[in-house]
Amino acid sequence: MSFPVPPWDEAQIRAYFTRADLAPGYSQMLGFEFVDVSVDDMRFECRFNPGKELCSPWGAIQGGFVTAMLDDTMSLAAISTVGFDGVVPTLEMKTSFFAPVMPGPLRAVGQVLRRGKKTFFTEGRLFAADGSVTTHATATCIHRPHDRVKQDRARQARGESSRSTE
Repeated sequence: MSFPVPPWDEAQIRAYFTRADLAPGYSQMLGFEFVDVSVDDMRFECRFNPGKELCSPWGAIQGGFVTAMLDDTMSLAAISTVGFDGVVPTLEMKTSFFAPVMPGPLRAVGQVLRRGKKTFFTEGRLFAADGSVTTHATATCIHRPHDRVKQDRARQARGESSRSTE
């Protein structure tokens, strides 16, 4: 599959996520599966199916992996709203654990609560198989368009700092 030139429309985003072979390695490790996206509602839904290899010694999924699932889901909600033009790295994130997350099928929903010129405020929820919320997170992300990412990579290749002077 070749990447369409940004901005992508909702149909192109859906087509991309139906290709499981295109998912990054970490998403595959977490058992990522696309469910739905709504660009207008700034919402992204997916499933995860983490295995026992991601568990702590007492049998629940280790919290860092749970946080990674919600970080991925919230970031995908944000990047979908800009048509996959660039990246949306997380600046800060808060995760609240309501119940242990056990191996097996989970549902995750990411939502952009507010979008500024460059900044996104997002929220994510992780649901157990019975529909109960196990984990809630909020995050602040910043949009970095493709042209800016290319500039950053060129600076890094030259050994220069990639800190923004904005």
